[in-house]
Amino acid sequence: MNNGKQIEKLVRLIQEALKDFPSTQIFSNYKITNNSGRKREIDVLLKTNINGYEIIIAIECKDYKTPIPVEKIEAFNSKCQRIKGISKKVFVATHGYQSDSYEAAKDFDIELYRLDEINIQDIIQWFPIKQLKARYLLKPPHGIAMEAEPEEIEKIPQDEELIIHFYDNTPSTTLSALLWNSVVVKHQRELKAGMIIDFMKNDSNLNYQTITPYSLDCTGIYILGENDKKINITGIKSAIVSWLEEEPAKIINARNYKKANNETIANVITIDAEKNEFADIVMTGENDIKVFHTNEKGQVFQLQTLFEYNSKTDKLIDKRNKNEG
Repeated sequence: MNNGKQIEKLVRLIQEALKDFPSTQIFSNYKITNNSGRKREIDVLLKTNINGYEIIIAIECKDYKTPIPVEKIEAFNSKCQRIKGISKKVFVATHGYQSDSYEAAKDFDIELYRLDEINIQDIIQWFPIKQLKARYLLKPPHGIAMEAEPEEIEKIPQDEELIIHFYDNTPSTTLSALLWNSVVVKHQRELKAGMIIDFMKNDSNLNYQTITPYSLDCTGIYILGENDKKINITGIKSAIVSWLEEEPAKIINARNYKKANNETIANVITIDAEKNEFADIVMTGENDIKVFHTNEKGQVFQLQTLFEYNSKTDKLIDKRNKNEG
C-alpha cells in the first residue's frame, strides 16, 4: 500500500474509532456527483443523521513531504463548494501547512489536522505491545494404516522422512510435509482457537502445550516397499503439539492525529500480523482503545471481544448475549 492510501486508511479507522453514532457511515475514496453531474472523489467521507438532518463530512488527505501550500486548500474548498450537501470540510496532512494555508482554511471554514509520525522506539517504551506467535510440532509416532501384510509393514521405516507417492502424479513428498499441509496448514484457525482457550484456562501460561489428536483419511497415496512394491496408505493417526510464544510486536507505522493547534485526538499504531495482514490499534483516550484487522484481501474489520473464559465455572462467556456455555 502506498503512503497516500495508507494515510487515507488510517484517517478512516480513526474516524471509525471516534464516531458517536452507530448509524454513521464512513467511506474511503467515495465518488460523489457535483453540480455539473460529474463524479468527484472524496478521500474519506462521513454520512450520519442527527435529528432527521443528514450530515456529510468531507475529508481530504495529503501525504506530502513538505507543508501543504495554500493552493491545495483552495482546490479542496472549490471541489466541496460544487457538491451539494457537504456540512463540514476537514483537511489532513502529514507535514503541516504553510502559513497562508492556515488563513485560507479559516476563511473557508476548513478544519486542519495533522497525522505526524511517532518514533517507534518511543511507542515500545510507553506502550509495550507483545504478539503471541503460534508454534506447531508434529508428534511422533505416526500411526500409519497400510494395505500390506504385517511382515511387510515391519520392514518400512515409519519416520517423518518416509516418501509418499500419489497415483494422480502429484509430485512425491515426505510424510512430514504431507501431514503439515493436510493438518497444520489446512486447520490452522481451529488449532489456534484451541490453543487460545487452553492459554486462558491455564492462567496465560506460555509454557502450556496443547495436544490435538487427528485422524487423516488417505486415498490415492502409497509408499514403496521391498522391490518397489506399491503399498497403499489408507489412514494416519497422530497428534499435533502446539503452544504460544511471546515476541516483540512488529510495529511498522505509528501516527499521532492532532488538530492544527497540537491538541491530540488519537494515536494509531500499525502492526504486521504476517501473511499480508495487519492490525491497527487506535487509541482515542487512556482507556479507549479499538483494534482493527486488515486481512490479506485488504478488507478491514473492527475486532471485538466475543468470548471470555470464566475460570470459576470453567465456561466460556458469550459476550454477544451474555450467556455462558
